[in-house]
Amino acid sequence: MFSRVRPQILPLALVVACHGDTGDTTGTAGPGTTGSTMLAPASSESGEPGESTSTSTTSTPTTTDASTAETTAEPASTGDALPLCPPDVTCVDSFPFSDERDTSMEGKSSLTAYTCAPDTDESGPEIVYRVTVPEAGFLSAAVYAEADADIDVHILSALDPASCLSRGDRHASADVPAGDHWIVADTYAVDGVPLSGAFRIDIGFIVPSLGPCDMEVGEMPRVGDGGDHLAMPATGPIVGEAHLVTQDEPKPYPTTATEELQEHYALSQSVTGLVMYRDQVWAPLEGGGFYGAGIGDPSLFPALDEGWYVNMYWTAAARPERGTRMILRDPNGTRAVVVAAGYETGPGNLAHIGGTPEESHFYLGTHHLDTLQLGLASDPSLPLGPRTCQ
Repeated sequence: MFSRVRPQILPLALVVACHGDTGDTTGTAGPGTTGSTMLAPASSESGEPGESTSTSTTSTPTTTDASTAETTAEPASTGDALPLCPPDVTCVDSFPFSDERDTSMEGKSSLTAYTCAPDTDESGPEIVYRVTVPEAGFLSAAVYAEADADIDVHILSALDPASCLSRGDRHASADVPAGDHWIVADTYAVDGVPLSGAFRIDIGFIVPSLGPCDMEVGEMPRVGDGGDHLAMPATGPIVGEAHLVTQDEPKPYPTTATEELQEHYALSQSVTGLVMYRDQVWAPLEGGGFYGAGIGDPSLFPALDEGWYVNMYWTAAARPERGTRMILRDPNGTRAVVVAAGYETGPGNLAHIGGTPEESHFYLGTHHLDTLQLGLASDPSLPLGPRTCQ
């Protein structure tokens, strides 16, 4: 077993969508809302799959359904009411939020380039969202466009392309303070021709837990280490791991690397509150009876734990109990994720200290084999998900 040396010691909110007939992005209009449907992911014009130029911090998710009926604009009340929603802007303060739009049929072409990527031609029509958050946290958005469309997403601190915080071909994220922020779904253009079309956008906001990130000091026996156990906490490469089937996904289980994957992505977003463009596939068979098999029966694996899981190549005797809290963090900063251990063993290369799925990497701003610190949490009751270490 793990050898310890000494332990180191939001409610439903209003979503308003206002579609004025004329005017720029200032002025007033009454509240309304928009619905959502799923579209297939589109290819991007540049960058790696899932590219994002964001910065981040995390949260406990608000979990409300933003799909509501369209309403007619009415004068807003005074007093403590939310600020009026500008014309041609969709106003959001409930998360996760989802919306379906089509830039071949609507949107203005007012914003043509952003400081996040000044040489990228975004001269096609854009759809603008004003996002209001009640406190500091991690704001993210993902776009899913039809096959012939190319819609990029931008996060702005003000409705000005010079205030770009983050952008991406598929998703973007930023650490933001309380207040109003802007998300723009803009149409990429090739040789001046906009690749307009239908798309879905998801917007999420989570507030990271805040507190100590103390980890236990000891050593972890690993398969094939010849008695040269890994000193913990350990710092080194962290693998980008595949997705695993959970207790919320009934039989029959996947028979290919992508079967039932879209449903899994939706489940993960729902339980974690983390919006991102997920593209990792199921774990391979590796001797199991189905794709996405972890250790034991999926009925023992909560969906929330799968969204934030971690593995190591621990021996059977050293493997922690399912759900044991570990901390995965930036070794040079305060950004961390509280992850769930004990459900999976790997990676087999002892040069890699552990692995975690794309959700953890997205929040931490890291990628496959980037260097992170990993250790057993001294406090076993920490909430899973993003954390700011103090």
